[in-house]
Amino acid sequence: MLELTKIFGLLVFSTLKFFFAPSGALLAGYSFFETIAIHIVGGYSGFVLFFFAGKFIVAWWHRVFKPKKKKLFNKRNRLIVKTKTKYGLLGIAVLTPLILSVPVGALLASYYFPRAKITLPIFFACIVIWSFILTSAWSLFVGS
Repeated sequence: MLELTKIFGLLVFSTLKFFFAPSGALLAGYSFFETIAIHIVGGYSGFVLFFFAGKFIVAWWHRVFKPKKKKLFNKRNRLIVKTKTKYGLLGIAVLTPLILSVPVGALLASYYFPRAKITLPIFFACIVIWSFILTSAWSLFVGS
């Protein structure tokens, strides 16, 4: 039972703090490949959860914090459109594990790229690649 609790905690940690999660799993005594498996399952399940809940979260946010009438073209809107146009879905998918968190990346993806047929495989590939890279890097520092 304690082992399941530890794994569940690491899965949640992978969802919320993807960058630091391999260090936690390695420090908990898991092997390299067990750490990668936990990292991938936690990151992707969190992404899927927040991706499909994204529409409801955005609707709730607009209901609670009623948006004011804004100018159509302000600095923030221009920056969002420029980033979305320049980097697209792949840019968000690559940056999500490192700079953004999994929930923020999933919410951005569900808002700007709601077609799950394309979005889910791209994010899964990025999560798998970053899991290998981050686990390899953290294993050098933590030393399992």
